[in-house]
Amino acid sequence: MFITKEIREELNHLFFLLRLQDRNSKSSLDKQVKIEQILAYLEIIHSQIRKTSRKRKLVFVDSGAGNCYLSYLVYYFYSKIEERDIEIHCIDYNESLMESNERLAKEMNFKNMFFYPMDIIDFNTDESIDLVYSLHACDTATDKTMYLGIKNKAKVILSVACCQHSISMKASSLKIVVRYKSFRDKMLMMVSDTLRALLLERNEYKVDIFDFVSSRFTEKNTMVRAVRTGFKKQVDAKEEYENLSKEFKMKPYLEELLAETEI
Repeated sequence: MFITKEIREELNHLFFLLRLQDRNSKSSLDKQVKIEQILAYLEIIHSQIRKTSRKRKLVFVDSGAGNCYLSYLVYYFYSKIEERDIEIHCIDYNESLMESNERLAKEMNFKNMFFYPMDIIDFNTDESIDLVYSLHACDTATDKTMYLGIKNKAKVILSVACCQHSISMKASSLKIVVRYKSFRDKMLMMVSDTLRALLLERNEYKVDIFDFVSSRFTEKNTMVRAVRTGFKKQVDAKEEYENLSKEFKMKPYLEELLAETEI
């Protein structure tokens, strides 16, 4: 863990500005849970970025950014604590929310945070992207986040899904198991994220899936981490994907996006 007591105390001012804490560093339970989630996410980001040369600018993209709590934390940490040159592009279709986030960024003098009220897949940049990430992006926003990363050859893609409403599942061999909602939801998450992972592997990313924070902070705690290696998986990811997709009669939106652009 790199977030020391001293760093945590310095971050208290940011959490106050974001209205996640009061002046005495106290907060409600739901806001404390949010703080723990974004701190844990920052730990994962830094584990991937810390060895990047300090001589060049970091370029991050936050997809389905919402209220941008995570991106404010990331920007503050790298610009103020690490004293690195960083640029963060925040994308969300909610125009009023993006306008509000932009005003807050200006108030905090976060000059290199940019906000786009648009669909994730419509975002374009000529810059080399170090990291594309999302936290609890809803429904197909998870697929769009991964597609954006693949399309731009981002060095790292991090994704924590929120819901899977657009994906249906029919598992004849596990029909009895998935009859129960709790098991069905867990199975849907596991299979959909596995299919996405296989698509990432087919596009030269090394992928692992893990719990990024304790389930007592959120049940939606499964992170897909993809690191671009330039080498395709030796095991036939295409065959694995097709077999799994056929078994559960499931296709994530990411497959459609990649097929449309022939990536």
